[in-house]
Amino acid sequence: MPYSIVQKSLLEDWQLQYALRQEPKFTDKRGRTHTPIGHVELQWHKAGFLLENTETFYVVDSGAPIVALKHAGDKATDSGIRPVGLGAQTPEEQQGSQAQKKAEVKKERDEEKRRQEERDREKQQGQSSGK
Repeated sequence: MPYSIVQKSLLEDWQLQYALRQEPKFTDKRGRTHTPIGHVELQWHKAGFLLENTETFYVVDSGAPIVALKHAGDKATDSGIRPVGLGAQTPEEQQGSQAQKKAEVKKERDEEKRRQEERDREKQQGQSSGK
């Protein structure tokens, strides 16, 4: 495949922005024609490796959610990279995600508690000045 691609719905799910721009159509190895609607720079890494790669992905708005690397399976450049899918997370990634979610929930609760305390203070001040 001549380009790395990502499906628009995935970017929306990930809450990532992309640059709108009409890109040239291309056909993948399976004969499917893609018409990119924009592009985005994404970082990725192979599972088990720390080295991150930055690459331009062309945004498509068709088909199933997909992320595909342009060199995936190319015998001349094959380094064990395969098309990126929405595979299961490793236990470490799951723990990290759970910890992040807990931290976000705690932050939201703390912020709501702070706002409630502020409303209570304002209410008390209004009552004491009205007496």
